[in-house]
Amino acid sequence: MPSAGIGGLMLNQSMKSVITASLLAFFFPVIMSGFSGKNCAPLNAAIRAYSGEHRTIAHDFLDMESDFGAKKEHYAAVDRLINRAAEKIVPLKTYTTEQAVQTLLALDSLLKEDGYRFGDNFLLSIGLEKKVIDCDNYCTLYIAIAEVLKIPLIPVYAPNHSFLRFFFDDGSYLNWEPIEAVPLQDSFYIKKLGIPQESIRSGVYLKSLERREFIGVEHNNIGAWLMSHGRYADSLSHFGAAIELYPAFSSAYHNRGSSYYALKKIAEAESDLKKAASLDPSRASTRNTLGDVYFDLKEYENALREYTASIKLDPGNYVPYYSIGLLMKAIGEEDQAGKWLRKAEEVKAGSKK
Repeated sequence: MPSAGIGGLMLNQSMKSVITASLLAFFFPVIMSGFSGKNCAPLNAAIRAYSGEHRTIAHDFLDMESDFGAKKEHYAAVDRLINRAAEKIVPLKTYTTEQAVQTLLALDSLLKEDGYRFGDNFLLSIGLEKKVIDCDNYCTLYIAIAEVLKIPLIPVYAPNHSFLRFFFDDGSYLNWEPIEAVPLQDSFYIKKLGIPQESIRSGVYLKSLERREFIGVEHNNIGAWLMSHGRYADSLSHFGAAIELYPAFSSAYHNRGSSYYALKKIAEAESDLKKAASLDPSRASTRNTLGDVYFDLKEYENALREYTASIKLDPGNYVPYYSIGLLMKAIGEEDQAGKWLRKAEEVKAGSKK
């Protein structure tokens, strides 16, 4: 199963947060040029007539998708959004919390007025065409506008999810959840997504991404899209690029390991999946696929350990129960095999209710 930032983080509460953090080296040169701490004048005619000069992160993503359907009308859609934002939003060089939220709500309103809605997706070009965008697409469009209007927004990655940070002059920031259009604390994401502290400390999750790291996220999405079309060999170079740009990117290791496994390259699959599990010990699907690797190697004790870990992390997924049933059958434990296979059917039936 490919893993990308496509999952919806559907929230049931609105929480405001400004969290003091160390001032990070700022990541988007177009955003930060001119960000000096004084209010600025309304946008001039040149910005309102934006037509692709000072290419944004969205333009870069479309360039990367040129072999997968990105067309000139997709670039034009980005340009149109930027121009509409320039008509609605007067950027400042310093912001209060209230001004930051007002600006972010204006960006949310802009996307909704243009007909965009949330849905699972991998590629920005497809999202622009169908007006169905996932969390990565949301962040990309927010950032593209921010780069031109000089709004201090930075993308952040969480397990299978991207969101945004609005930075203030003193280095504090406000997290913005673009799917729900609400500010949220780091602690919310940690609890909601079950993020391990070791994954935060090692820079896997909740890290404000540098531009190259967000481009790595796009490579991962392209690779996941190729995987979804059975193009496992083609996906490898994109996952490799994602890892090179974002070395702590557990999702890219998971995906490349899964592609290697589909291609029967067992040693490579084991190496990548073990790396993914070390970076993110909370991802159940990594442990399950690693179990499959060990099953194929007839390392049944290791396989059982990984399947059991997968169940502990995600007890509602029937697949590892079924796999343990097959493992028990392989080692001649027929009674145990029957119990695990029946349990798999129970869990599967329960998940459909």
